[in-house]
Amino acid sequence: MANKQIVVVGGGISGLVSAFELSEHDDVDVTVLEADSECGGKMRGYFNAESQRFEEHSIRALSSTYYSLFNIFARAGILDYLEPVAEYNFYERATGKHVGVDRTTSIDSGTVRDLVETFDLSVPDMIHLAQKILRHVNASDDERERMAHQKAGDVIGVDDFSPATQQFIINWFGILTGARMHSKAVDIMDSFLLMFMPMTESPQLPPGGHSKSYCFNRPTSDAVAALVDILSSRGVKFVYDTRLTNLAPRGEQYEIHTGSGTMDGNLFDAVVMAVPHEVMWSVGLIDSARPFSDEWSFGSQFPMAALPEALVPFAGRSYNLCFDAPWNIVFQIQHNGSFWNDVEFPHSAPYSLSATCSSPHNKGSLHGKAFMDCTPDEALHEILFQLGIDDEVERAEIVLRAVSDPVYLEFTADWEPYAQVETAEFGRKHVDGRRWVNKSQIYVRSADDPQVGPVTKLPGVFLAGEVVTVPGKWKIPTMEQAAVSGRQAASSTLEYLNIQHRINIEVAELARTARARWASALLRGVTAITDNLPRR
Repeated sequence: MANKQIVVVGGGISGLVSAFELSEHDDVDVTVLEADSECGGKMRGYFNAESQRFEEHSIRALSSTYYSLFNIFARAGILDYLEPVAEYNFYERATGKHVGVDRTTSIDSGTVRDLVETFDLSVPDMIHLAQKILRHVNASDDERERMAHQKAGDVIGVDDFSPATQQFIINWFGILTGARMHSKAVDIMDSFLLMFMPMTESPQLPPGGHSKSYCFNRPTSDAVAALVDILSSRGVKFVYDTRLTNLAPRGEQYEIHTGSGTMDGNLFDAVVMAVPHEVMWSVGLIDSARPFSDEWSFGSQFPMAALPEALVPFAGRSYNLCFDAPWNIVFQIQHNGSFWNDVEFPHSAPYSLSATCSSPHNKGSLHGKAFMDCTPDEALHEILFQLGIDDEVERAEIVLRAVSDPVYLEFTADWEPYAQVETAEFGRKHVDGRRWVNKSQIYVRSADDPQVGPVTKLPGVFLAGEVVTVPGKWKIPTMEQAAVSGRQAASSTLEYLNIQHRINIEVAELARTARARWASALLRGVTAITDNLPRR
């Protein structure tokens, strides 16, 4: 009998994971259709030989709770592409205060005390927050369902907290998880839980010293390319620069329509749509009156001949978060001896600052503008200023070779062709006719968004990606969710085709729940006392 033909539309992490699981079976032929010239999606990052700088969409920190992603990396032989994070550095630009959170161990009371004392957080507020987290541990299914349709800010009561604690909550979770105060309350409460409570860890962790977090030890596109090579050796076919426009049923099969007509006439027995939600919506695979909301999040890269004094404390294997940066900035400094030990750096720039902005709609502290209202030069100066580099001459020298996300951002007067691309979003038009075009935003799961499962109303068509609901009580965000959804879509596809398979989707769970119950009882007593304490 002829092999079953499966097409995976989208070569991001969810599509590649889905293709990996499907390629384990000799009785299927897999084709990956990618709209861009290379795979990787939001995971792309590489060295640009022409500009002599590293360029990436966003830096990535991977938790040791990433069961599915680490499983795929281990089976593909690229788990050693990850390096343990030594610490998270939290700091304020205005005061220079910072706290290094050890990532080789769980967050303990001493760490929380250091954060509270250093950043002048309200003790009663932090206790109330801890109480809410522990209450969430024991939330019933009905309570969780209600929180899926409530805004996080309302459930947390963030407006009632002291200004410093409020900033702590909004910035930390906006930076680390993409969670916003209008996100689904159940999601942001899960994020709090995953960060503060002991969780089970993946049975397949990167080699070397243990950490609660890992980062890539090379540009992320190297890991993507290695995964693509493995898939190609298994017979997976890749078709690039080809954008899906429609799915056409042909009996029990489907024909893929593309803008270029490259795939027209090819019939497939099953389709995995590992694409942004706007594309799912445009071809009628999401039951919603509108596409879901996105937010701009992007990485900017700064090649440097030497480290500015303000950034010296953040060299090494640290992942750094700036509390009082209006654009919510998380950053790394790459150099030999940091995460990228075996990467060759340009002689003229042995340091590379990579800064990811996740709230660029806020007004900046230098120019008083949102990112979309800045020119490229202004935006780069703004980022450096928010990180603590006050001297304009020093900033100007660094900015000369810097760039804001060339993977998905473009500042151009020729923006009209992007109006036909579902995923494109525009900033306001500047006086010279140019505007920012963002070709791929970050999905934020808002309280109004319906749940999206992997199975669609079209038999044999399945969904994968960050918009898809995945199994497990506690929801882990970003790359792990994409990886789980890819495995989930592959499992549904094989089941639909009556192909025997075994894809065990394991997820992180609470560890030592007895300890959590004990802590909850203790906190109830402490809360009763602190309710009567004056707030700062």
